[in-house]
Amino acid sequence: MTIKRAKKTETAFDYAAFEKEAIAGLTAGKGLIGENGVLTAMIGRLLSAAFEGEMDAHLAERGDSGNRRNGYTDKTVRTSMGPVAVRPPRDREGSFEPEIIPKWDRTLAPELEAQVLHLYGIGTSYQDIQAHLRRMYGVNYSPSFLSHVTDQVHGEIEQWRNRPLEECYFAIYLDAIHYKVRENRKVVTKAVYSVYGVNMAGERDVLGLFIGEAEGARHWARVLENIRDRGVKDVFFFCVDGLNGFSEAIQDIFPCAITQRCLVHMVRTSLKIVSYRDYKEVCKGLRAIYAQDTAEAALEKLQEFKERWHSKYPEIAAKWEKDWAELSPFFDQPEAVRRVIYTTNAVEALHRVLRKATKTKGAFISESALEKQLYLTLVHNRKSWGKKVRGWPDILRALRSHFPERFKNDGI
Repeated sequence: MTIKRAKKTETAFDYAAFEKEAIAGLTAGKGLIGENGVLTAMIGRLLSAAFEGEMDAHLAERGDSGNRRNGYTDKTVRTSMGPVAVRPPRDREGSFEPEIIPKWDRTLAPELEAQVLHLYGIGTSYQDIQAHLRRMYGVNYSPSFLSHVTDQVHGEIEQWRNRPLEECYFAIYLDAIHYKVRENRKVVTKAVYSVYGVNMAGERDVLGLFIGEAEGARHWARVLENIRDRGVKDVFFFCVDGLNGFSEAIQDIFPCAITQRCLVHMVRTSLKIVSYRDYKEVCKGLRAIYAQDTAEAALEKLQEFKERWHSKYPEIAAKWEKDWAELSPFFDQPEAVRRVIYTTNAVEALHRVLRKATKTKGAFISESALEKQLYLTLVHNRKSWGKKVRGWPDILRALRSHFPERFKNDGI
């Protein structure tokens, strides 16, 4: 039995007719894109023609089942050109599933979603993103819809958070940055623990961002256990600030690692109690300590500093002497290695990138919202924090000379 198909009410895309209409629209002052743009109209017609082709193929596959066309459905699709009205065809059995735009989908603009993620990642608010998309493309995405778009990265964040790490790292910088988060109807301060590593190819990477209640050695121990469980077996240097218990936590989990206290942090802490008139002289004295070639020479300079300033600032020299075991390890390293490990400025530069994107934010509505913001900021600013360490071949040669036993089976 031969089944007659219903006559199509939609026709294939007529390029000649569209050309005339587009020229007329441009002459009349219409734009190319947006709600009434001439290219927007073309997108609508192309989609309608594609729907018709899909329906023809579907009915042909069904053969003599008796299925046939059954009118059209009206819906508006978001595209990068603006909102487009389309009329997907229906069939009597309801078995037609269009592929170009599925039944319940109302977007044909993955590039718009990419723009939303980028704008959010650089710190743009949902309201400003909404205004930008309306002005540029004539689409009106609500803040709740934009939030839904950015929420799609949570699965990606989970994979990133649990990804395996390399077995060995030259240096890992540890520091924390603090944010306000709403929790249980209160605004509390959360510490974001940053783990910023340099692998054995000299490449920088953020190994993880961990949100905790407050910065402390106990929380840092959990962070270190996390990176160990994800595959890190050996670390040459940990570069840290002056948190109490830091060294003990590192030695418990990575006993072969050398812990280097940040000298820049130490100098800043020392200068907090110095009066303006003495500031330059005290800076000069502290710089003379860490600028020496050996730890012995540096200790002599520390004693000179103590004699010079003990009566006025006794706390400074006492603090340096107390923490000397963590301040001095870099003196035992070659010059190429020293300049990379004596300070945590690398992770502070990473934090500047994060602060730039979040400086206009108030308190985040949740830890999840904070994590989403920080992750997208990292993704869209990788060029600024992911640069390779300068002079890496010199550093690698120095490491091989200084730690030959750690390179026995590396194949280099």
